[in-house]
Amino acid sequence: MKSFYMTAFKDLLKEKVGKLMLVVWPPWGEERESEISISLGFVFQSVPNRLCLISVDRNELWSPKIKFESLPANTYLWEDFYPRMKMWMKAEDDNLIIDTEYYDVSNSELFTNIIGNEIVEMEFLSIEGNPEPFGVKILFKDDYIIFMPNSDGSTVETKSFNKNDSIENFKHLGNVIYLKL
Repeated sequence: MKSFYMTAFKDLLKEKVGKLMLVVWPPWGEERESEISISLGFVFQSVPNRLCLISVDRNELWSPKIKFESLPANTYLWEDFYPRMKMWMKAEDDNLIIDTEYYDVSNSELFTNIIGNEIVEMEFLSIEGNPEPFGVKILFKDDYIIFMPNSDGSTVETKSFNKNDSIENFKHLGNVIYLKL
């Protein structure tokens, strides 16, 4: 993995999560929830005015990457997430404007073991024999987040959210290896 990415990820160790956002490209007309492109954005307590977005590099659709951006002007609540995903998937309203949507999940019980906790460890996921990782697993004391590609971009999984066993999709390429950062 490129040293810039390694350094960027290493800089996140020991950061404490202040807020957490699901960052979603609307799944217009998608048939399955597993096809929704979802990333996570962290607002760390040390930098409360910046969003740290971890997703899959859209240029190559394989490697994890980090991008920093301003906090979004518009956000939705966690309660809006599933109703809005169903609305997008039905693709009934041609007048909808498709753009990235941000969902503040900081108050959701599904993410309580992440909010207010620090990143204690990271592991890169790769296929044995391929040095480029396809994902990253961020570990907290009592939870984890796995970032990896899916058919439309990226997806995430935690102990309580989006448990689709997406890593299974990569096992047909070879043994999945976890490399500690």
